[in-house]
Amino acid sequence: MSNIIVLNGQSLFDIALQEYGSIEAVFQLADDNGITNITDSLIPGTELIIDENMIIDKNVVNYYKNNAIYPANEVRTGVGYMAIGVDFIIS
Repeated sequence: MSNIIVLNGQSLFDIALQEYGSIEAVFQLADDNGITNITDSLIPGTELIIDENMIIDKNVVNYYKNNAIYPANEVRTGVGYMAIGVDFIIS
């Protein structure tokens, strides 16, 4: 077991891909960290437990690590994330 720190904009799916090589591990990752909803937003700086014995595709994991790739694809939507007059038009 090891720990990683959640980066800004990372979702549980991003971390599953980065650390396990497949999003198939998202359920195990959530379970290991007491996360009940896999679509919940993660707080940057949160420490998550990673079980290296659960890696699905080592080639993907090694590619991400060797190239310092940290996926961060969380999409935040809603009025709180829109700029009035830019993508939230009032007519």
